[in-house]
Order: sequence, then C-alpha cells, then structure tokens
Amino acid sequence: MEYFLQQKLVEDKKFKKYLDENSNYIKYLNRNPENYKIFMKEMKELYKERTSDKLSDMVNTIDIVSSLIDTFK
Repeated sequence: MEYFLQQKLVEDKKFKKYLDENSNYIKYLNRNPENYKIFMKEMKELYKERTSDKLSDMVNTIDIVSSLIDTFK
C-alpha cells in the first residue's frame, strides 16, 4: 500500500475502525490506490458523513427546536 494512503488511514480513527470491520478493503487498497475513493464513499455512507446526511440532521434539529419553542408559547 502506498505511504500516503497508509498515513491517511492511520490519521483518522473512523477509517481504522471501518477497516477493522471490513478488512477486505485492505486487499483492494493494496492492489489499487484508486479504490480509496470507493472506500471513502462507502465509509461516509455507513457513518452518515455525507453532506446530505449532515443537512438532514440539521433540518431535523431545527424542527425539534421549533416544536419546543411552539410548545412553550
């Protein structure tokens, strides 16, 4: 595996955790560093770190706060 890729994977605990749970990615990343994009995409989907997930969470939080404010009125 290329050095820069190893550094990226070691720096973030979520990457390491995902690799521990899905060890088959080690083989894919060793064979082709371009598989890193696929790895990142699937990891973000699992941990809900995509931009759309973050926006959805923010909207849900705003709805909850709004309903609480309406309740106290």
